[in-house]
Amino acid sequence: MNFIRRWRHGAERHQEQLLVKLWTINSLDADEHTQTAQLTPKLALAARHELKSSLKYLSASEVESTIEQTVSEKAYQHDVVSNLRRQLSHNRNGNGHK
Repeated sequence: MNFIRRWRHGAERHQEQLLVKLWTINSLDADEHTQTAQLTPKLALAARHELKSSLKYLSASEVESTIEQTVSEKAYQHDVVSNLRRQLSHNRNGNGHK
């Protein structure tokens, strides 16, 4: 029965995952944190509390895994942008000395 319930409400579950992902991105942008290990449990608890009325089909573990994945993606993007900025700055400074 659990399989049927999950299959029947697949679209709703996907929408709820997107809601959790957007909420997480918004929370990360507001706090400027990217440390996955410390942040994920706190965000999962806050998300379940804040989004309680909107989350009907996602389990607590699914909320936490969605948040963990989103935090990891944001941390990776942050690292890529940071490295790109550092390289651009280094190239500008290096070109000025030639």
